[in-house]
Amino acid sequence: MTPGGVLLEARHVTQRFRLPNGQVLEALRDVSLAVREHEVVALVGPSGCGKSTLLRLLAGLTRPADGQLLYRGQPLDGVLGAAAMVFQSFALLPWLTVAENVAMGLETRGVNGAARRDAVARAINLVGLDGFEQAYPKELSGGMKQRVGFARALAVAPEILLMDEPFGALDPLTAENLRSQAVSLWRDPATGVNTMVIVTHSVEEAVFLAGRIVVFGSNPGHVREELINQLPYPRKERSPQFEEMVDRLHAILTATLLPEAEPAPAAAPQRLPPFARVHVAEVTGLLDHLLTRPDGKGPVFELSEDLGVDYDRMSAVVRGAEQLGWVTTPGEIVQLTPAGREIMAMDDAARKDATRARLSRHPLFARILGMLKEGEGSVEDEEVLADLTIYFPFIPADSLFQTIIEWGRYAELLDHDADAARLTLLTS
Repeated sequence: MTPGGVLLEARHVTQRFRLPNGQVLEALRDVSLAVREHEVVALVGPSGCGKSTLLRLLAGLTRPADGQLLYRGQPLDGVLGAAAMVFQSFALLPWLTVAENVAMGLETRGVNGAARRDAVARAINLVGLDGFEQAYPKELSGGMKQRVGFARALAVAPEILLMDEPFGALDPLTAENLRSQAVSLWRDPATGVNTMVIVTHSVEEAVFLAGRIVVFGSNPGHVREELINQLPYPRKERSPQFEEMVDRLHAILTATLLPEAEPAPAAAPQRLPPFARVHVAEVTGLLDHLLTRPDGKGPVFELSEDLGVDYDRMSAVVRGAEQLGWVTTPGEIVQLTPAGREIMAMDDAARKDATRARLSRHPLFARILGMLKEGEGSVEDEEVLADLTIYFPFIPADSLFQTIIEWGRYAELLDHDADAARLTLLTS
């Protein structure tokens, strides 16, 4: 299909949320995106970059703090009736049968009687669940549950199908089968589905499904780049052309998730970098895995697959290891450094000492240590959290604070008293 006119559009959309601690988090900033008729658009990017937030805005489930949402050129007011959504969690009511779950969307739209029964039967037939109408969710496999989710969406004959990681909870073989079926449903005029927008963490999934792939950056969420995918349908995942497109998207995502550091101008003050919000065990696990690989290196996406970790999480782990000088990242390759090899060869005590020395030199930890010394070895949580909020307004301060505590405790650099709500220096 050739994309047609603009169907759904976000213009300069910004979205903010107030967190429980009172901090305002800007999830999206000045995002503009036009979705056209007869196209499949995939939204990819790191966790927390606002992809799902934008999807809910396009569905009319929430309203933006700033900007405008349009459907066929008219302002979107309330829930978009022309759209239906499929979620990662199957979102089925366990006390209802398959047919009753599929009928839920029709009920809310006031479709009753024979019209409802016909729509349910048609949707169940489209996803291949004939014979399971009276089954309950507990009797279904994960793939069949997600088919019910698709049937529920298709029952209302949506013009636009919005999907939030719909295959993320499924095993690889089931996910592959349902991805193929999703393309078939979109290409089948009988479904009425004109356009699909999907949020995904899978590079291969984005390339398999979408004609246009929108890459998001984070802190706050923004559109970083768009990639046009002109591979013809149906797509062959193991073809050279498919692999080439996957590699292109890998390169874009690597630049997004692991950007090369740019030296600051000599006259500019040093910016305080956040420490990656990752666990000690994740970083040491990465180093341990790199030791098993030839020359201690590998592409970040390959490492992600080997360790069974989402690529954005793996990229965060890599950033943490890089901040401590244990890996380098030339392009999309993660390379173990001599310091990384050395620390993995140490016993626990020596490894803690080496980590303590490296943390002490990290600008963020150095600032925290400075606050502790000024406070004669102790500082209130509230003061540290306020400082983190000022320096990192787009990162949840509580999450970053917990990371600081974990690494500080591991390195026996600092400790935390939750009852007194105070951070304490352990070493001078």
